[in-house]
Amino acid sequence: MNFKKFNFKFYFLFFTALLTIQSCSLFEPVSPIASYLHIDSIFVQTDYQTQGSNSNTITDVWVIYDNAYLGTFPLPADIPLIGEGSHNLIIKAGIVENGIFGTRAAYPKYNSFDTTMILSATKTTYLSPDVTYGSSSSFPQIEDFDDASLSLVTTTTGTVPLTITQQSDPNSFEGNSGNATLDSANSIFEVASSSSFELPLNTTSYLELNYKCDVGFDVGVFITSSSGIVKSNLLFIKASSEWKKIYINLSNTGGVVSGAFNYKIFLHAEKSSLLTADNLYFDNLKVVF
Repeated sequence: MNFKKFNFKFYFLFFTALLTIQSCSLFEPVSPIASYLHIDSIFVQTDYQTQGSNSNTITDVWVIYDNAYLGTFPLPADIPLIGEGSHNLIIKAGIVENGIFGTRAAYPKYNSFDTTMILSATKTTYLSPDVTYGSSSSFPQIEDFDDASLSLVTTTTGTVPLTITQQSDPNSFEGNSGNATLDSANSIFEVASSSSFELPLNTTSYLELNYKCDVGFDVGVFITSSSGIVKSNLLFIKASSEWKKIYINLSNTGGVVSGAFNYKIFLHAEKSSLLTADNLYFDNLKVVF
């Protein structure tokens, strides 16, 4: 008798627990199934005559999904998107500012890529966004080294001229490039903008530059104000045996100041002791605000 009572209690408790587990599973929300977006790279379109080269180093995509910031993803990117059907998507081109990998930003000089996508659960959509410079962007200096004239001139400090390579030169980047060779007799390279220009305080200004060099170099500005001309070093760029592109934020590195009338960009390098001669190559120098 006691054995039967024990069994009854056991089975009652067992089925109660089983129903409890089943009822919990019935009311738990179903996990949403993601769609995926794949982006290999972002293409930049430019009007070459007014905006210069479309050379770029876009490292990330900044994604805004249905008007909410989803995240920043390194390229190439596989991005999970929750939901099916029609959704709004805004893609911003991400860069590394000032050559510092910890300082990433959605480049404000490029327009965003806006689109509407039709998503299907578990399926991958492939997207090839392209961006352009904003219509309000201004380019006070562009130097592509592809004609006989130069918008960079040697300063009184420099002892090494800036020359133009030929297209057949294996060190050239796009067409012709700028070149300077430092040796023991001519060991200081410094060039500056041949014409001064204004930079606004209320809009971020950038210097874009492609470079390849045996020795590091400084980038800076000559700032003219009522107090005179000040030479301001902004950033030291390390040597690189391969072509790289840098986006320098002139505004947050001290290159744009209140009370200044105008500015000139300068590049400065001095010969190292490692090689008999140090070569520096430049291309697509571009100031944009």
